[in-house]
Amino acid sequence: MVNIYIILTAVLAGISTYFIANKLNKGGVFASATVTLISGIIFPFFFPEVGTTLMAVAACASYAGMVSIRNAPSIKEMIIISVIAGIIFILSSKAYVGVGGRLGTIAAISCLTLLGAKAIINRNK
Repeated sequence: MVNIYIILTAVLAGISTYFIANKLNKGGVFASATVTLISGIIFPFFFPEVGTTLMAVAACASYAGMVSIRNAPSIKEMIIISVIAGIIFILSSKAYVGVGGRLGTIAAISCLTLLGAKAIINRNK
């Protein structure tokens, strides 16, 4: 059940950041900071057992949500990136805990996975 919360949190945080950054034209840094701050306040309060994990997932997905609209031009693509980020977060939850850069690395891998898949699909057309 926690894994479902992780995926849903990643999607919500990624889409929120993407929307604030690209549709409201507030910029990626502001959008990510806003989503991370709000999740840091809300998740530990409403989900005491897993709130810190969900807060970390939201931060990770918000980093992925900073992707350029040129590289991910639609909300659908942002959903895919967010789901990938959530899955990688789950799979790597025991690896490098406490090591700096882990969440940003997961976000970068998620974005690059989508870009690579799009390149392969476009090459085969």
